[in-house]
Amino acid sequence: MLVVAPLLFWAWLNNQSPIHSKDFKDNAEVVKPQSKKKNVKHEMSADKAMEIMLDHGFLPQLPSVSVPTLIINVQNSSSSHFQGINFQETKKPVLLHFWATWCGPCKRELPHFAAFVSSQDVMDVYTITSELKDSDTGAADKIWDFYSINNIRGLNVCTDFHNKLASLFDVSGIPATIVISADGQLLGRFLGATDWANPDLSAALVSYLG
Repeated sequence: MLVVAPLLFWAWLNNQSPIHSKDFKDNAEVVKPQSKKKNVKHEMSADKAMEIMLDHGFLPQLPSVSVPTLIINVQNSSSSHFQGINFQETKKPVLLHFWATWCGPCKRELPHFAAFVSSQDVMDVYTITSELKDSDTGAADKIWDFYSINNIRGLNVCTDFHNKLASLFDVSGIPATIVISADGQLLGRFLGATDWANPDLSAALVSYLG
């Protein structure tokens, strides 16, 4: 079990009940279609990149700690089956993005986060939806419906059995994005809605992890 400083941040919630597929159109106005972005470049020093990340709410894990071997159940498209992936085998940096369809800030930032994810190839990204407690493709359909209605592309759907991942990384509020290095070190996290549309932040994170 990782020893991570307790988090005091809690998500702002629109309501306490998971959103249902029939509600997506009523709530779609909180999510704007994503725009196409140019590929993010590696253009700055690690010190400068960290300075920008800190300015955008990054909370470093000091000292960094090793992440144990993890199998994440991932669905890469609405027509595929869930697949268990050990992300540490890819030897790439990883972002674990915790969100939910009932979380207002999550919905507002998700198109920008998806655009950022699509603009880079440095890190693997797994979007972990708190509503999905098992790898049931039927249960995941409403998440894919949400992506489709809100023109969100480039993201996957991941499950969190019994909130094990949230517990492991001490995620007490959403949205939250966990940053893990290519060698499996927990580097820190972004808490709350983050300005993923900011080009300086995008370049900083890609430069720091690249």
